[in-house]
Amino acid sequence: MATALYVFLDNDFIEDQDYINRFFIERPFVADVISSIPYIWLAALGLFTLVAFFGFRHTKKGYRYSATKVIAASIFASLFLSVGLNTVDVGGYIHRYLIENVHVYNNLIIANEQRWTNSQHGLLGGKVIQTDTINHSLVLRDFRKGLWRVDIKNAEVRQKTQLVPGRYLKITGIKTGRRTFEAHSIQAWEKKYHKRKPLPPTVTPVKTL
Repeated sequence: MATALYVFLDNDFIEDQDYINRFFIERPFVADVISSIPYIWLAALGLFTLVAFFGFRHTKKGYRYSATKVIAASIFASLFLSVGLNTVDVGGYIHRYLIENVHVYNNLIIANEQRWTNSQHGLLGGKVIQTDTINHSLVLRDFRKGLWRVDIKNAEVRQKTQLVPGRYLKITGIKTGRRTFEAHSIQAWEKKYHKRKPLPPTVTPVKTL
């Protein structure tokens, strides 16, 4: 359930007004919200709730409580635990591991990572592997484990976005080759951002490829 909360709350329509405006043009907003619901995790919640219900009913005092109360208590406990786990990003770690390493998971869920693995439409997301201060570029690994050389010399970087290895980024721009991309704007993957005045790109020197 912690992962289900993370997957839904990680979507750009939760906070990013630019994303909302763009998607009103590209597709119905309600349809995008509905497609973003993590049904596989909700199904898992339902399964675990049933297991908890039948397990509790077979205890010595389980028969004293109605089915409604037992199921409601189970769901409430799951939600409470999930919120607690999400405060330390457990759901995010689980989700990102699955989406990067378990191929079938990508077919069972529509997540923000998939939206940002769309270089043909100018959207590229992933993890920074290396930065190159000489050529003003970085190497980014997308969520399908493809490596991209991203030109960032003319990119607008949102405030508090760190272009350092290990960070996850959302990049808009133009695909210029099979594995090359010209960045127009760069922002951190994490939420809690709003539209701010862009800053010049900053890079951390490491060995070039």
